[in-house]
Amino acid sequence: MDIGISIYHVEKGDTLQSVAEKLGIPAEILKRYHNTYCNLKNLIGYDLTGIYEIILPSSDKIVEYKKSQKQKEIRQIFLPFYLTKDFYATKYEVSESFEQPEEENVKIKYSVFVGLREDFNKGFIAEVEANDFKKNEQSPDDKISQLSLSCMKNISPIAFRIPAQGKITGFYDHKAIVKRFENSRSALNDFFIGEVSDNYLNAFYENLKSENDLLRQFSSSLLYQLLFPEMNWFQSKKNWKDYYYIVPDSFPVKCHFHTEYNFENLNYIEIIIKGKIIEDCSLQELLKGVKIDEYPKEQANGEIELKYTFHKESKQLTKVEAGIILLDKENLYQKHNILITKK
Repeated sequence: MDIGISIYHVEKGDTLQSVAEKLGIPAEILKRYHNTYCNLKNLIGYDLTGIYEIILPSSDKIVEYKKSQKQKEIRQIFLPFYLTKDFYATKYEVSESFEQPEEENVKIKYSVFVGLREDFNKGFIAEVEANDFKKNEQSPDDKISQLSLSCMKNISPIAFRIPAQGKITGFYDHKAIVKRFENSRSALNDFFIGEVSDNYLNAFYENLKSENDLLRQFSSSLLYQLLFPEMNWFQSKKNWKDYYYIVPDSFPVKCHFHTEYNFENLNYIEIIIKGKIIEDCSLQELLKGVKIDEYPKEQANGEIELKYTFHKESKQLTKVEAGIILLDKENLYQKHNILITKK
């Protein structure tokens, strides 16, 4: 049988299944294709009774379908549907860079430790701690940076609630975070002396006590969005819409996404997710974190690219590369890149 021709003449003993098998496609696909292009009197029902000719997909369409089907099967076998206790490595090295025109580029490197444990039937608890910070290859030596890092060290690790579907939903015990800082406050005051330090510690404490504000700060950062994505993103259709924090501590914006898959490597899977802002908001609103009902306004222009790498066998997250570009009209306003690598 020549699958290059457009019509197949039904022979005695043929069934829809047997014809489809010759083509190498499911019977339902063949039936649907034929019924789409045939006239009403030749529609295929339960079998080929009264059917003398079957309209066939072209050779190119069959090849395209087989390729699509193969990728679908691979995704089902290899891609993570839900979070598992082995999804994360214990340690990741993180490198972030921030670029703005006419400003000095900033590069930050640090280590992130992730501990994941099951929380009975509620999903997981993820304990996260970051340390060994370096800014432009140097350990921060200014007073405020050291104070900021000391404050974070005294409340770490931070424990988050993560459902099996992914994405941070809350803190495991917010009161415990506040209590740890209260217990360390005296030592911090003894070491960091002066009005500037006192004002910083007061502001940090007030912010820490607001559970909603603190959660938004973590959830809206690029690092935590990348580490704790929605797992269904990896199974999404090629084109879809969802919300993402483009600017930390702002509001999430609606974006149009599409996905690409790379299964060529024998040991790893690459999932590339690209997005573009479609939210009706301006760059100024994004930066302020508040929508203002004033017109006219120019819609924010920004692009996202996320590349996740998983080990095929263990489905463990081994690397994440991401970039967010914000434009002011047609000119670059800010570029934020991040690389997270298993160690």
